[in-house]
Parts: sequence; C-alpha cells; structure tokens
Amino acid sequence: MEMIDLKSREVFSHEGRGVAALVEEENLKIRQVGLEPGKEVPVHKADAQVTLQVVRGEGIFTSGKQSVRMGPGKLLRIPEGASMGIRNDSTKPLVFLVIKTPTATGPGRDSALAGRSGTFVNLIDFAPLKPKKEEAFHDWFSRSSEVFAKHPGFISRTLLGPIEGGRRYAAVVEHESKETFMDMHLSDDRVELFRQVEPLVLGPSTPHFYQSLLIYRKRGK
Repeated sequence: MEMIDLKSREVFSHEGRGVAALVEEENLKIRQVGLEPGKEVPVHKADAQVTLQVVRGEGIFTSGKQSVRMGPGKLLRIPEGASMGIRNDSTKPLVFLVIKTPTATGPGRDSALAGRSGTFVNLIDFAPLKPKKEEAFHDWFSRSSEVFAKHPGFISRTLLGPIEGGRRYAAVVEHESKETFMDMHLSDDRVELFRQVEPLVLGPSTPHFYQSLLIYRKRGK
C-alpha cells in the first residue's frame, strides 16, 4: 500500500507553474500540475489516453474546439491524439492531476522520431554570462543535460559557445515531440536546474521553437 499526500506534492515555481511526478509506471503515469493565476499549459496533442481531475481551484480546460470550466468533483477525459490545453483564468491557484494510461500499441519511445514527420527543437538564447562564470556555466550545462537526458523523448542537448570575445551562449535541445518536451519543461527538474543557473547569467533565457523537417549531411569520403 502506498499513500500519496497531494498537498505536500504541490509545486509552484518562480514562473508560476510546476509539475510533480506521482506515479511513473509503464501503463500508468500520474502527474500533479500547479498553475498560478494567469498561467497556462499550452495546447498540445495528448500522447496517450488522458484523464484530468482538479484537486483545488478551477480553470479552463480545452480540447479541440471545446472549452469547459472545471473545478473539483469532476473528471475530463481526453482521447489519445486530441489537442488539449489548460488555463488558470481565476484569481486563485489551480492544482490538477494528469492521469495517463499509455497502451502497448501507442507511440513507442525507443525511436527518435517515433513515427512523426519531424523532431521538436528548442533553441535557447542565454543572457550574457556574468564575469568569470564560464567554468561554472559549463559545469551546470553538463550536469543539467545528464538530468534532462533521463526524461522520455529526449534526443540531444548541444551547447553553442560565443566567438570573438562574446559572452552569450545558446543551446539546441532536440526532443521526440512537443508533448515530451512540455513534460520535461514543466518538471521539477527543469524548475530546480534553471533556478541554479540564475546566479550565473545577467537575465532570463529566451526560447525559440522549431520542427526539424529536412537534414542534409555531407557524406564521408
């Protein structure tokens, strides 16, 4: 028997949202998501059958062209492949459970592309580093990459360094899909690791999102 205290597992980062993984099994994944007023989970496709249940607060839950306001006491089921998004338009925090029940016939995680036409790419522009923080930043990037690599759907994470005396760095993050990237982006790991890098840079990072469509590589001689 295992009892999970939902209140103690609530997560709200400095960005106003967070996620805690409660159950991680092959055919059952339960996450608890917290959204401060005005925050949202962007619209994305469900990569499994999803059941949503509000723990406290209320917000707008969208799937396709339909939107409903939901609070505690109700369940909302989203079929695999359908679009879904959540927005807290209230004045109080919204906490809800995301219950996923992947099937054996669902999209596999072993393939980098998993049957998709492209790979989800996040290009991060970091703010300039503070003086004499290069070594600490390199160390942070290596440690954080090892953590992010453990998340489902991760493909690669590449650090791009400045030239000609610059202090700005960039990173290219490849994920299997937007859905797996968002799972990582809302995770406790991401919140904690980006909190650790804040003392090293002179401001927030700027993300840009793309989909990899065509790759051309010169053949070896």
